[in-house]
Amino acid sequence: MLSNIIKTLKSVGFTDKEIKVYLACLELGKSSVIQIARRAQIRRTTAYSVIESLLTKGVLSKHEDKKGQKFSAESPEKLLNILQEKQTELLKIIPNLLAITKAESSIKPEVKFYQGKEGLKAVYEDTLLSCEKGNELLGYFSGEDVYNLLPDYTPNYIKRRIAKGIKARGIASDSKVTRKHKSRDKKELRQSKLVGKGKLPICIEKNIYKDKVAFMNFRGFPFGVIVKSPQIAKSERAIFDLLWSKLRD
Repeated sequence: MLSNIIKTLKSVGFTDKEIKVYLACLELGKSSVIQIARRAQIRRTTAYSVIESLLTKGVLSKHEDKKGQKFSAESPEKLLNILQEKQTELLKIIPNLLAITKAESSIKPEVKFYQGKEGLKAVYEDTLLSCEKGNELLGYFSGEDVYNLLPDYTPNYIKRRIAKGIKARGIASDSKVTRKHKSRDKKELRQSKLVGKGKLPICIEKNIYKDKVAFMNFRGFPFGVIVKSPQIAKSERAIFDLLWSKLRD
């Protein structure tokens, strides 16, 4: 149990010495610096600076009495308040951080490469993270390949896409698998158009969403590539829409 406590406190920004002092204060209650240093097994001179740091964090309180200064730990529930305050402050600056990211991405395309099954899953997850309710996901796909490589993940991904309200339009080669896929279009918040076998041999899957284009290869060495570029995404979307308009339902 203690190891989990230490690990969690470290994850929220406590140093090793701060953890020792904080836990000592929880155990001792209102205590002097000497008592705290002894229980935490650190030097008294070190304890002063650590206590000051914890006072700044808001997890210790200082008390004055006839015998001098004493310190005690705030309720552990105070940690939640501190984290919530930090989260509030972080939320305030996120729009500024996003503005910096968007300014950079509009100048230079961002390319990310992923390998293996887990890499392909990460590409799919990016479509869910990037899109919001009402956004549309465009794609060229080969049903057999994705269901062969990711048979359990794919149905779960579709369910989560539907739950987020992300619409989809897809173009695929005509096959038994893609016809079955198309038969579920209404239920799965999707529109599909099939191309006669051999007319559009699709060897990879391509997804177009927001300002990104993702390429996924399921055969041989599985890999995925995400290109983030408003210009490329706009061009790919225009090509997709042109082809879509030429195909029968």
